[in-house]
Amino acid sequence: MAWTALGLLALLCVFVAVLTHGPSGWGLQDRWSLRWNMKVKDFSAVLDQMQMTPSSSDGSAAFMMITAPFRAMLADQKFLDDWAFLNFSRWVVFTMHLGFLMPLFTLAYASAGIGAERESRTLIWLLTRPLPRWAIYLAKFLGGLPWCLGASVGGFAVLCLAGGDLGRRAFVTYWPAIVAGTIGFSALFHLIGATLRRPAVVGLVYIFFFETVVANLPGSLKQLSLNYYTRSMLYNEAEAMLSVARPDALDVYAPVSSLTAWGAILGATLVFTLLGMWLFGRQEPKDEL
Repeated sequence: MAWTALGLLALLCVFVAVLTHGPSGWGLQDRWSLRWNMKVKDFSAVLDQMQMTPSSSDGSAAFMMITAPFRAMLADQKFLDDWAFLNFSRWVVFTMHLGFLMPLFTLAYASAGIGAERESRTLIWLLTRPLPRWAIYLAKFLGGLPWCLGASVGGFAVLCLAGGDLGRRAFVTYWPAIVAGTIGFSALFHLIGATLRRPAVVGLVYIFFFETVVANLPGSLKQLSLNYYTRSMLYNEAEAMLSVARPDALDVYAPVSSLTAWGAILGATLVFTLLGMWLFGRQEPKDEL
């Protein structure tokens, strides 16, 4: 699983680097419009030509009024910078890292804490140590958490590095939310790895069904999703960073405050850890010999 996540990280880094340093980049000006068959930055010249035609001379005032917002957007460098940052955030941070890389890295390392012991048939030996089972569970979680954080935050740093200046800006803005989300997912996947057979399969179903679907629902069901609280933190951090544009393009329905998101994620981490300690203490290992 970890090698799969690393391979996906390498592919995504190449894609981000090619797009970042390509002719269009992440900005608005050089985007190609298939409808008008031209770059967005050329719209202003076309609008000027349309204004000068005889057919539009009688309605020049109305024409100027209609096209004024678009002209203002293309002339406002702060808006263009914010738009490029939002575009990078939506596709790289929200879709690539939060949607795929972070859950895969945490699943690979967190579920292996006890799940790998079961698969290698060494769980019986582990349980013979002079420690209560709840302490073994907690020690495995705390021992694996730095690996999860290192892989998730490190992978995010590499992905942002491939994004150039926008990527560095995104890393400085979003790394606290990435840390919070990684902690919550690590606690959940450690619980799954310790209590269920085939935790990788269960974790993948959870990532690509529950988190992907539920976190984007407009109702209150999304409040059961760790992804929702992480996305809320990302949204709030983007809103604090932007100077002109609004982060509405990030598609977060009714985000909660960062303080509420931190409380929910840390509370879920505590609940998952205590539940795992209790279940692992009562669980009788079978088919280990």
